[in-house]
Amino acid sequence: MLSTYIAEAVGSFIFFAVILTKGEPVMIAVGLLVGILVATIASQGHLNPCVTAIAYMQGKMSGDESIGYVAAQFVGAIAAFQWYNYFPHI
Repeated sequence: MLSTYIAEAVGSFIFFAVILTKGEPVMIAVGLLVGILVATIASQGHLNPCVTAIAYMQGKMSGDESIGYVAAQFVGAIAAFQWYNYFPHI
């Protein structure tokens, strides 16, 4: 189960890092694609708490699993923000 959350965090990191560094629509779409491809190795590749919430409301995930997904997504996003602040010239 831990690999699921790590995959979700890494996918979210990739997606948000591209948003922060490039900010162009085509690059954001590519970042989302790469993030989903990386995350779906071990998770469902949501990368977004809203997608996770919808999956929970539809009964496709348990409450504990959805909380883990959202936490991993936040960890990935915060890590991308910290990475961007550390390397602002990229």
